[in-house]
Amino acid sequence: MGFNLEKSTSVMAISIMCRSYYKPILKRNCEVYSRWGWSEADVLSAFRRRPECIALSEKKIMQTMDLLVNKMGWSSEIILKSPYVLNYSLQKRIIPRCSVVRVLLSKGLINTENLSLYSVFGPVEKEFLERFVDSYLGEVPQLLCVYQGKVDIQDI
Repeated sequence: MGFNLEKSTSVMAISIMCRSYYKPILKRNCEVYSRWGWSEADVLSAFRRRPECIALSEKKIMQTMDLLVNKMGWSSEIILKSPYVLNYSLQKRIIPRCSVVRVLLSKGLINTENLSLYSVFGPVEKEFLERFVDSYLGEVPQLLCVYQGKVDIQDI
């Protein structure tokens, strides 16, 4: 399957492939990802990058892809190149960070040219807060409340 056995991802991939439910999940998730324009080769490519993405539930994949593609405007091809994003918690990481980014985009404080999946989801919480929240509190005082889910982005 093209795994580099010297990398830790190969251990995770082998672990997932040894599970009795691997083949049905692979088939199901190939179908789920195909709804987002991924080919079977794309799914296997994502699996090589981040093996855990193949073991996600259909609901988790659909909710995450819907948010990232339909609401945030990232293409499914970009997500294919960074499938680690699919493994993050929707409630704890993806939704709060997307909410902040959507507010900043709507206010014209950031632009999509300098925005990547890694810049939004890669940093640890402290770094994200410094870069995307603390830096803009003067312009958008409620930004921390948006991040914490206390204020809806439509209310800003």
